[in-house]
Amino acid sequence: MVKLVLFVMLLAPFQLKAASDTTIYHALKRSRAGLYYPLSVERFYKANGYKLAWITSNIIKTHVWDAMLSLDCIRQYGLNHEDYHPKQLLYPELHKLIQQNKQNEATVLYDIFLTDAIIRFINDLHYGKLNPVYTNRKIDLGLKFDACTILILALNNNDFDNVITNVQPKSKLYFGLQDHMRLLVGQRSGDCYVISPELIRKMAINMERLRWISTTGKKVRLTLIVREGIVINYQDIHYQDRLLERLLYDKHTSRCLLMNVKEEQNKL
Repeated sequence: MVKLVLFVMLLAPFQLKAASDTTIYHALKRSRAGLYYPLSVERFYKANGYKLAWITSNIIKTHVWDAMLSLDCIRQYGLNHEDYHPKQLLYPELHKLIQQNKQNEATVLYDIFLTDAIIRFINDLHYGKLNPVYTNRKIDLGLKFDACTILILALNNNDFDNVITNVQPKSKLYFGLQDHMRLLVGQRSGDCYVISPELIRKMAINMERLRWISTTGKKVRLTLIVREGIVINYQDIHYQDRLLERLLYDKHTSRCLLMNVKEEQNKL
């Protein structure tokens, strides 16, 4: 009897670990349909030993607040906040889960959706949201550039934001647009400047195109650049700005419209 009790006591930590792993494993299967990059998220947690990445007992050592703030500032990168699970990733819910300090289903799901949101953020910064060559499906299956690897590096680095944003294109044209976008939607948004929503969206469209250029090596016509702080517009000779704007900001885009993005690149 004593030997049996001792065996159970020694086995308990392994049983708890297995239960923990199973919780994340099964939650991944249940939430798969709601994830943007389900295969990437699964690869991440497999590499992470099926442990929570963000909401742990030692929350100080995680980058959960860095990740949430990055998603809050998504417009500075010409991206749309609605694309990153805003209904699931709520601050009040996060505070509650941290205070409870339990690995229950709600905690695991929050962790998974935050992982998926940051993986999408990394991919959108690098490839663009609507890359005609590197589709979401192709990216999710696994390419040389892997958002999972970047996320693991970021989680183990003191400068989380820099590791994530370093995946952006390195061209001078992109930096010009990115710096001006940050100025308009960051610093000047709280001042008395009247900032045209049309300008913001046109800048976002061309940041998207520059991501395509960076990752595919193909030429894509730009309709706006920023040179030494001066915005320069070019004629939209293929009348594609309106279509691409709709694709970037409409969550319920039809497959027919998505095919037109590929047609835009084939024309150039």
